Amino acid sequence: MQHPSPAPAPPSRRFGRASSGSREVRLGRRLWGTALLMAAGLFTLTAIVIAPSVTAYRGSQSNLLHISRLRQVLEAANRLSAERGPANVMMSIAPGSDPAAEARLAAFRAASDGALAALREPAADEAGHALPSRLLSATAARLHAARRDVDRVAGLPEAERNLEGLASAIARMIAAVDTFQDVVAWEIQAIGRADPALAGSALIGHAVSDLREYGGRIGSAIIPAVAVHRPLDTRQFTDATQIRGRILELLRLLRGQAAFGPGQPLEALFREVEETFAGQGLGLIEATIAEGRAAGRYGLSADELTHRYVPTLKPVEALRDRYLAGMVAGFAAERDAVRMRLAGVACGAVAVLALLVALLQSLRASVLRPLLIARETAMALAEGGVPARRPTLGPALRIVEIRRLFDALAVLEERMRERARLMETLRRQAETDGLTGLSNRRGLALTMARLAAAPDAPAAALMIDLDGFKKVNDTLGHEAGDALIRQAGARLRACLAGDGLVARMGGDEFAVLLPGCDEAAAVTVAETILHSLSEPFPVDGQPLHIGASIGIALSPVHGPLTDALLACADMALYEAKRGGRHCHRVFTPALRDATLSWTARQQELPRALAAREFEVFYQPQVRLADRRIVGAEALIRWRHPRLGLLAPAAFLAPLEASRLAAPVGRFVLREACAQAAAWHRAGAADLRVGVNLFGAQFHSASLVDEVRAALAESGLPASSLELEITETIILQHDEALIAPLRALRDLGIGLAFDDYGTGYASLSLLKRFPLTRLKIDRSFVQGMEGSGQDQAVKDRAIVRSVLTLGRSFDLSVIAEGVETEAMAGQLSAEGCAEAQGYLFGRPMPAAAFAALCWPEERRSA
Repeated sequence: MQHPSPAPAPPSRRFGRASSGSREVRLGRRLWGTALLMAAGLFTLTAIVIAPSVTAYRGSQSNLLHISRLRQVLEAANRLSAERGPANVMMSIAPGSDPAAEARLAAFRAASDGALAALREPAADEAGHALPSRLLSATAARLHAARRDVDRVAGLPEAERNLEGLASAIARMIAAVDTFQDVVAWEIQAIGRADPALAGSALIGHAVSDLREYGGRIGSAIIPAVAVHRPLDTRQFTDATQIRGRILELLRLLRGQAAFGPGQPLEALFREVEETFAGQGLGLIEATIAEGRAAGRYGLSADELTHRYVPTLKPVEALRDRYLAGMVAGFAAERDAVRMRLAGVACGAVAVLALLVALLQSLRASVLRPLLIARETAMALAEGGVPARRPTLGPALRIVEIRRLFDALAVLEERMRERARLMETLRRQAETDGLTGLSNRRGLALTMARLAAAPDAPAAALMIDLDGFKKVNDTLGHEAGDALIRQAGARLRACLAGDGLVARMGGDEFAVLLPGCDEAAAVTVAETILHSLSEPFPVDGQPLHIGASIGIALSPVHGPLTDALLACADMALYEAKRGGRHCHRVFTPALRDATLSWTARQQELPRALAAREFEVFYQPQVRLADRRIVGAEALIRWRHPRLGLLAPAAFLAPLEASRLAAPVGRFVLREACAQAAAWHRAGAADLRVGVNLFGAQFHSASLVDEVRAALAESGLPASSLELEITETIILQHDEALIAPLRALRDLGIGLAFDDYGTGYASLSLLKRFPLTRLKIDRSFVQGMEGSGQDQAVKDRAIVRSVLTLGRSFDLSVIAEGVETEAMAGQLSAEGCAEAQGYLFGRPMPAAAFAALCWPEERRSA
């Protein structure tokens, strides 16, 4: 394909050296930007790599600080213990006889005070903890009290000193050291909490320090007796013996530690401790103890004993100092090693960064610059120009490659556009109802989520259900139903003048979302919708009349713009259906409480059935002529473990809507048959029992078999069983009931029509169904009272009509809800033979019913 030669490009489109140079500047900026991003990534990676080393460094630094602090604490303990030596000397010599000893005691006391003062400063570790001031204050207080005793005893002439005074002063010095041991224990516990691995080393250091303390303490135990030239008493001897045992125990403990074992730096020093202190020092003490126990005549004075014994403690002090110094040096070396590793990692990171910079420079020279030339070529070709610089490849080959590149990009762009169009189509399909073109449940949820971004903005949600739609579907077919749904959706859309949204939720249920709408406006819209949907719908050339029920919920009054608000509108919708349909209801919290209670009862039904919490009560049915009990209606009750005895109104609706309606119905049937059979055997042979059937029991093809089995198991005659069927069940099942009811009637079982006249049942039902009894509803019976009132007159007319129908169709009639003698009298006057109600007896347990009928053979009510 031939192309005309391009005209000379304008200056702005020429690709000369200057233009290329300007683009190189922009490329450099991008390159440095890339370098910065890569450097940031490198630093991040370096941080991840060195994080364990940093943690180890911080841990080693913390360990070093803890061990240094422990060393400071143990040195303070040594200062307190060491002060006891010059104090013993001062109490063993004459007052003022040795100024050097006095100066030495003052120096030791100053060292002890300085060590305690240093411990009051907070530790320099990361926790910043300080030793408990109360323990340090207690130690200082006891130390000052002990010093006062020492000064008092040292100031006495030698002749006035006694063993008790010396022992008391020394005991106070020891008590000060013991109090400070709480500080040591607190610090060791703090080390254990910071790093449990340090606790062992800290305890060994404490044991070495204790060895020095008990080495001094055993001397202090016998010094008072030596100073006053008195034999050792039992307590002094016991104390010295116990201290000696503690020293030997500490030596055994330390001998088993690896730090003092063969080949270790402290091996020789520990051997010196055993030889000098354990051998010579303890030997001197043991010899003095033996002299004191024998006669109290000592070969050495207290001052001489102190000067000969104290040097044997020097190896112990050296062992303690070197062990603690070794611990500090070890952790310092560990910290320094970690520091060196961190420095190595940092140097490596710098080296890698330098290598990265060099690599980027190489990429710029060897890769990015050729890419810039390719970019310039592609731009020139796209604009119809000629590339300013040619690559090393031949011109034809280069142009073909670039054309292929841009052809591929064009194809890719077109495919991306197609994909975008496809995704938009899929999105619309996912959010749109295919039948009506309205939003679906997902589209409604997304719209609610967008509106919820303004949390305080009012909105209303309407749930709409078409009344009578199922009958259209069943009679005219699904195509007519679909046409009706489409027209209903169009009318709903026409009813919204503002920014409202109409969505089809499924079947014949719609939802309307009204942003910025309060209750009054929502009710107005609902009334407009009801009026619009009440107009006839032309379908297949004939007008169809349906209606609608609407539930209204408001946001934020009833809840946020979420599924919870739709649930509130749903509750209001069902309230509208219960209120007679073709109306609207606004949600109230009471609806939620009722729904929650309904759900709670339904969830508890399986447990109630399994635990046999359902009970059967019986209400007497009497013959009005003589008030004799001729029957009993079996009525279910629920013995709830928490709520007590529940009447049917509290649980019957959720039970009928659950899968347990049929099992519970079978239970009531078997219980009633068994109880009636028992009463028959007890003498009430003509007593019948009436059992109410659930609608779910007619869904089963085995209803007749179940009734036959219940009669067979109980031994009850079929003529003594009467099954009661409500008008609602008959209207719901209609033709499906005729066959099983006739089969039951053929068995001799009575069939009663319960609540007759309260619904839409026609007179033809009395011809088509094999009924044996009509039950006059309590609403008509109780409305008979109050003569002269229009409603009472109408109710009496209804009762009279039902009685006439019964006689005309040869059906027995029984009146329900009789509560007063006046009602009973009016029914008798109208020719009603039987009745039941509170006047004759409330529903009661079987035992109470039996007590009503017996012990007489048959007792009147």
